[in-house]
Amino acid sequence: MNASSPDSPVAVGTPNPAAPGTPNAAAPGAPDAAPGMHKSARWDHVLSLLAQERRLSVSEVAADLGISESTVRRDFVEMERAQLARRTHGGIVAVDVAYSLAASPRSTDQDGADRERVAATAATLVTPGQIIGVNGGRSTTSTARRIVARPDLDSKDGVPGLTVVCAALNIALETVLRPSVRTVVLGGVAEPYSFELTGPLATATMRDLWLDMMFVGTVGLDIHAGLTCNSDAEAGVTRTMIGHARRVVGLATADKVGHRALAGICPVSALTDLVIAGPVPEELRAHLQETSVRLHEV
Repeated sequence: MNASSPDSPVAVGTPNPAAPGTPNAAAPGAPDAAPGMHKSARWDHVLSLLAQERRLSVSEVAADLGISESTVRRDFVEMERAQLARRTHGGIVAVDVAYSLAASPRSTDQDGADRERVAATAATLVTPGQIIGVNGGRSTTSTARRIVARPDLDSKDGVPGLTVVCAALNIALETVLRPSVRTVVLGGVAEPYSFELTGPLATATMRDLWLDMMFVGTVGLDIHAGLTCNSDAEAGVTRTMIGHARRVVGLATADKVGHRALAGICPVSALTDLVIAGPVPEELRAHLQETSVRLHEV
């Protein structure tokens, strides 16, 4: 069955500078912004643009947000104090180390487009204020990027707009740049290719944490083998995170279906939701119905 979901938040894309005198002229794909928005929402918007452009001017941001240049200058000063950016004459530039790791380019092939569709739909499932977890991988990285770019995740009365528990270093770098998002990073040994944190320390840290929602990326998705990945160490940490989550959302593209990797993460029945791009085989569709897993086709 297809689960209905609210409108997807607009994806963060490469912006075109707004023309002078045209407030709110954000480029297609940029996060929405509006005059009078909360400071944390303004910062999220600016950081999304900065991750793509790497350099922004006061006048461009003022025109884009429809606010005064003095407000933008104050924001830039505070961003520099928070080490989120570096000020230059008339603007700001990205902090090289953080943004070079966090703002990795997105794939432009069909696989990349499918992953972005999965990420856009998955991001709509999150409610502001929730505690979510993510394992490593390209789909979860894209999903985390879209979630934290949502303009409705404002901090209120010291309470974060969202808490993200990260099992991968690159995703932590995506989320820690957002003032309204609290980032929790598991300890452990970092895997060199996936950036995932593994080992007894990561598992022990997760045992004391609880999640409202867990997003699970996978290398393979098979009715009998379940969700699988290439590392038994990574699978072990992800299983612990799944066991501490109220809702478990699998993320997949059609090319993952029928494939089995080395290590089992969880059976398909452990999911509450599956977001998938591409054709869904009838056998898998029937299995999801039998196990009461909500299917979100994108």
